[in-house]
Amino acid sequence: MARELVQTHAAVQEDKKSLFREEKPSIGKCPRCGSPVHEGKKSYYCSNRECAFVMWKNDRFFEERKTAFSPKIAAALLKSGKANVKKLYSPKTGKTYDGTVVLADTGGKYVNYRIEVRKN
Repeated sequence: MARELVQTHAAVQEDKKSLFREEKPSIGKCPRCGSPVHEGKKSYYCSNRECAFVMWKNDRFFEERKTAFSPKIAAALLKSGKANVKKLYSPKTGKTYDGTVVLADTGGKYVNYRIEVRKN
């Protein structure tokens, strides 16, 4: 009986392949549509194909401040819109400082960020 089942059903049927798709871990919810956001090689992207939300890992904002755009920062931005980051580099002064990166999403093609610095 087992031999007969294997011969009859040797491969998964095309219409059932989506049931066996590997689910990627979500790092948060998309601020535009509420779908899960996943980490890719070069970006953090919305799982909804119609939504254009994407945060690039090599974003110039983070590269200028010599800070790696880690999944921890991305998750904090998606959760509350803010992420506390230490040792941000200032291209103007050449010094480092601690600040809060704020997600300033305008809904356009690119996602923008800004910094709020705590005043003593």
